[in-house]
Amino acid sequence: MNRSYRAHLHTLAYLGLGVASLVAGWTLPAAVWWQQWGLEPTVWWSAGTLAAMAVAMAFKVTRPTLALLLGGSCVLVDLSFGVSLGILFCLTDLIYNHGIRADPYRARAAEMALPVIAVGSAVLLGVIAGGDDFLNILLITVAVLLVPLWWAVEVRRGYPAFVEDKIRNRLTEERNASLLAEQRRRRRQAVETERQHMARELHDVVSSQVASIALTSGAVLNTEPDAERDRAALKTIRVTSVEALEELRQMVQVLRSADADEQAAVQQVRALEPDVVLMDARMPGTDGIEATAQIVAQTQTQVLMLTTFDLDEVIFGALQAGAAGFLLKSAEPPVC
Repeated sequence: MNRSYRAHLHTLAYLGLGVASLVAGWTLPAAVWWQQWGLEPTVWWSAGTLAAMAVAMAFKVTRPTLALLLGGSCVLVDLSFGVSLGILFCLTDLIYNHGIRADPYRARAAEMALPVIAVGSAVLLGVIAGGDDFLNILLITVAVLLVPLWWAVEVRRGYPAFVEDKIRNRLTEERNASLLAEQRRRRRQAVETERQHMARELHDVVSSQVASIALTSGAVLNTEPDAERDRAALKTIRVTSVEALEELRQMVQVLRSADADEQAAVQQVRALEPDVVLMDARMPGTDGIEATAQIVAQTQTQVLMLTTFDLDEVIFGALQAGAAGFLLKSAEPPVC
């Protein structure tokens, strides 16, 4: 699933939770500020700030900092006439989103600013509330502002800091396994497409050679016998037939072969003695790294490893096997 699409699904989930909190009455109206102007806030005032929060969250993928600032403004407005848990839920999503999507400078700035804002807000609201609810206010502020920030920082680093090395290695292996599985699937698809293309080309070649045999033999049969000419025609027919059989054999091998064979690759290198070989790191049913080790050990050929994903285990394995270097398949050609 597209990551941006998933982010928007998260947004809808948080907004749905906000609407549910309004319907359930999870708000605490505070009419003190507005009664001075003859207004009586209700829980439905938060519906307006929730709608504004929805607008802010629409920018969280493309403009995470702007979305966070707009969302923070919505929370300040909402706090002026009450406390809506739905708005606070949405703010946690914006803080986490900013931590993983913003550029490093802005993410670092948020890491330094939000703790200060959390403590300052807790102190200010505690003073306004008379100090009786300071601990509750502090806990809510930490939960809303600092917990999502903390998780975003840990995710940005790769894994939570408290994860043991054994678990971290297992998570890395699982991630690499999924990437390699996708690479193998794409490789199989590419090999199958190339196999079909080669089979069509070989079919055309065999067809043209069979047609040549038919034309040559037909021309001879339609003329008066001539020993020397007929012998030359038979020789041509034999050569063409042998070539057609060889092409046919190759076509059958292409159609029957399911995977590349590392031993065949090593034998080809020994026979042809090329200066450089481009070796795929992962091929269906074979291991390009093992083939590289054999080629380097048995020949003077330099091996350049091709890989789809820049996984440490693939790169280190290729270099340890003796590869002269590696190249990502997605690499762009140099611009002259």
